[in-house]
Amino acid sequence: MPKNKQFKYGLYLASGITLWKNEFHKKYSEFFNKKVYLFEPGTLDIPDDHRFIPIGIACYDLNEINHADALLVFMKYYKTLDRSPIGTDSTWECGYGISKSKPVIMIIENEDHMDYYAYQWMVSFSINAILTTNKALVEKLKDHPKFVHTTILLAQDEKQFESKIIEYLDNYYRSIYSRSGVINFNVDEQAREIFSRENLKKKIYSTGQTDKTIAEYLEPLEKLEFKSDKDSLLVCRAERQISEYLKNNLTEETIDNSITTTFKIWNTDIEHALNCLEHSISPPFIKVSDRHSGIKKVRPELFYELYDLVTHHLISTQRFIKDNNFPYQVGAVVELYNWMNTYALDDVFDSSKYRQKSKTVWNKFSRRDAIFTGIVGHLLTLKYCFIVAKENPKISLKMATIMNDYNHTMYEGQVIDLILTFDSEKKKKLLKNNQIQDSVSLYIQRVYGICGGFFEAIGNLASQTGNKKAQIYNAKEVDRLSPLAGMYYGIIQMIRNDLGDYVITEEITGMSKGMKGISHSDIVEGKANIAYLVALYSPLLSKKEKDYLYKILYTNLVAKDKQKINELLWKSGAIDLTVELIINLINHVKNTIIPQYHETPTRMKWLFSLVDITKEILIPFKEQALKHGWVKYEFDPELLKYITEEILSLENKTTKERLNKLQEFKSSM
Repeated sequence: MPKNKQFKYGLYLASGITLWKNEFHKKYSEFFNKKVYLFEPGTLDIPDDHRFIPIGIACYDLNEINHADALLVFMKYYKTLDRSPIGTDSTWECGYGISKSKPVIMIIENEDHMDYYAYQWMVSFSINAILTTNKALVEKLKDHPKFVHTTILLAQDEKQFESKIIEYLDNYYRSIYSRSGVINFNVDEQAREIFSRENLKKKIYSTGQTDKTIAEYLEPLEKLEFKSDKDSLLVCRAERQISEYLKNNLTEETIDNSITTTFKIWNTDIEHALNCLEHSISPPFIKVSDRHSGIKKVRPELFYELYDLVTHHLISTQRFIKDNNFPYQVGAVVELYNWMNTYALDDVFDSSKYRQKSKTVWNKFSRRDAIFTGIVGHLLTLKYCFIVAKENPKISLKMATIMNDYNHTMYEGQVIDLILTFDSEKKKKLLKNNQIQDSVSLYIQRVYGICGGFFEAIGNLASQTGNKKAQIYNAKEVDRLSPLAGMYYGIIQMIRNDLGDYVITEEITGMSKGMKGISHSDIVEGKANIAYLVALYSPLLSKKEKDYLYKILYTNLVAKDKQKINELLWKSGAIDLTVELIINLINHVKNTIIPQYHETPTRMKWLFSLVDITKEILIPFKEQALKHGWVKYEFDPELLKYITEEILSLENKTTKERLNKLQEFKSSM
């Protein structure tokens, strides 16, 4: 830490005492402690015979590392007084600093000095930045396999050292807190280029032939009126049929033919179709001002972090796809699918009029337009998988296969979502006749199908598109870990978002109103999420209170209804249980999934941050409870344990087993 306010950052010098006396102090000490505080252990009263260094000095040095903003490292070959291995203490200091997530900056003077650090292989892979005045050395550092991931700080002379370090640390600490913003910004930039109207037109207006099989699947959708769930189920069936058909025919030609066929059945002019497609993706990719990035993109962020984890140290020739924009382009394709397919269709099923304050596709155009927009979105996603990875056909095919397989899972999950949309008395009876275990099981399968499975596919994309074997010792294990990390992240996100839907944003200034612009949108649509289910079956609520919760599903709510719903959820302990459930899942990911990756603590820190959801979501509910004097009972810990274990059991199941309720409940529709 800086010793006074004149210093913006504090550094700890990791260097041998003899090396400090003979070289560093003479060459570099005078260039520090003007803008950056540098603690130099050699300035302490240290005897030449290290056996007689008092323990207090070691503790003092350790404390300086703990409070430093970064480590400045100066290590090289030199003759030690006791002929011990060179740089033992300095290497230990580096390792300790790295474990504390301190950025490590190395001073490197020449090629021999570079080779010395390359030999310190446990340290070299964790170096964050290299500080040098040697211009000729820079090109060699860029192409060196041990330093490909490091930032190179080229100073004109030693007088620039402090300025270069300040500039680097400003960016470093900014990136920790705004890393997702940087990813979002780059995804947006790529998306606006590759999904421009002109490029979209080129991709959909092809010379493809009519595919009779695809036409057969789509023809039942021509005259849908959406007066019942049966029409929505027909759309889900068509999407699954298309996925099954393409599974064994996944080529660009087949995709082009499928797109051509879809447009013939859509039977609309190209400009109108483009208007629909553009509108579907305008919210996530719109160019914004006064902000570094637009809508937060959790899916591209997850892909980037998991992909970066297995490719970060690789030089370009080792990468499957050499283009530095590749991870951002994949993120853009994932968002295209999310908005042009998933949301376009889901909004029709739910009759949702707005997303991110923008009219949904069906609300701006028509339900028919939205359905065909969604189907084109599925096919365009596959098309763009081949486009962004065109330099490596094997990777492009893997990407398209993963996304097409997930599309099938998505529309099995959507069927369960429809089952859990209690928009009729007949369907509400299902809730009353069920045990809580049955309804919770359905909810978990719904969450997996429409969200957890999507994030699982993103984890699979990250694992399959990076040359993990060139970097990760347990490369085969990563094929299991990345999809699981994704699946849990998706489930955590959805449960949290479901809970956030109850925050009455009208009473809280400045809080986001959610994807659909209002609170309690799930209840208006007739959906019962985990907190609602816990309250519905709670022995802590009276029959009258539970009847109210059944009755209020799928109705237009006024302010007093929203308040009453929240009071009952709070009273039953359902809100606290849901928060504890989220925390249980986060801890499982942190303790059993992420630690199995072989990486540095800093990179793990970024991955941890993806699932780091705090109890702050309870604050608005507590404020409401205090304001209105609500009573609260403790939830059943055994129920929390049961729900947690049910979700964790997904880990050892196949996709089919995770959706085993689908066939059982189809007849109820």
